[in-house]
Amino acid sequence: MDHPVLKNLSSFSIYLGIWVLIGGIHFAVLYFLYAFPLNIAAGDSLIFNFIFSLIGISIWYVVRYSSPGRKSMLNFLFNHLASVTILLLFWFGVSYMILNMLFGYVPAYRQFLVNSIPYRLIIGFTIYALIGMAYYLFIFYTNLQEKMKLEVRLNELLKESELNMLKSQINPHFLFNSLNSISSLTITNPEKAREMVIKLSDFLRYSVATNASSFTTLEKEMANIQRYLEIEKVRFGDKLVFSFKLEGSCKDHIIPVMLLQPLFENAIKHGVYESTERVEIEMDCEFKSGFLEIRIVNDFDPNAHGRKGSGLGLKNIRERMRLLYQDKNLLKTTILDKRFEVKLSIPVNKS
Repeated sequence: MDHPVLKNLSSFSIYLGIWVLIGGIHFAVLYFLYAFPLNIAAGDSLIFNFIFSLIGISIWYVVRYSSPGRKSMLNFLFNHLASVTILLLFWFGVSYMILNMLFGYVPAYRQFLVNSIPYRLIIGFTIYALIGMAYYLFIFYTNLQEKMKLEVRLNELLKESELNMLKSQINPHFLFNSLNSISSLTITNPEKAREMVIKLSDFLRYSVATNASSFTTLEKEMANIQRYLEIEKVRFGDKLVFSFKLEGSCKDHIIPVMLLQPLFENAIKHGVYESTERVEIEMDCEFKSGFLEIRIVNDFDPNAHGRKGSGLGLKNIRERMRLLYQDKNLLKTTILDKRFEVKLSIPVNKS
């Protein structure tokens, strides 16, 4: 830890300014109150305060060595009592010797110098204590700032770890289904299997190359969603129909990467899988009340025997929104007749 006084010019200037103020008060007392000549008042103030200002800088090393957290209270008190005794004796002894040599020929001042010993030592002890407390406050503040920075960094790492964990729960599920489909298509339709492998490669390249806590434009995200749906369309053919409406500036808005993937997976799983008829998946967006509202709607058969699932997709989205925007209520679902609607609200000023 750098010396708080010597670490930069600004700190040194403040320290020097404080001692100039103390020296000015010291001079004023001797000159106006005790009526000593100008040279004696100035000399007394300069010598005593200049030497103590140097001692004040050295007190830092005593404070660093005698931190209460590192030493027992007995050691802490002993170190400071020894330090203040040695420093005050040195301070007063050197100052007294110099001033006695300079102005000892004046009997009144020589007598004043002797009579003022107790008061000077008390003032010196008080200044030592104030400087020591200032140094301890500096150490406490610096440690607190470092601790806060560390906590922020640890929280960022924790959040990133949680986000990556949530992201990792998506890809294996989709990859498992896709590889199963490719395996089947290699026998029944090799050309479609080849097409699916290429699209799957592009999709996974996008997924692997992005961090779960990073952001991208809605347009780029939807380009990857389209690759995903085209992969699924290889499997489902005309049974799957999808359309996007990215009007105005919606497509340029920044959103978390891979945020929409679970919603489209959910639409495929509970819509296309369960229906014997054609299923349409629609997506549109608009700005509303400080949010980018993304709406995804898919057909589903309410009479079909639903596929059992863990609800991981929607839970995943809510968790990511909580981590990124500190709000887990930004996703809403609605069932309207034979249509399942998901509405996702992304804060415009926080993305």
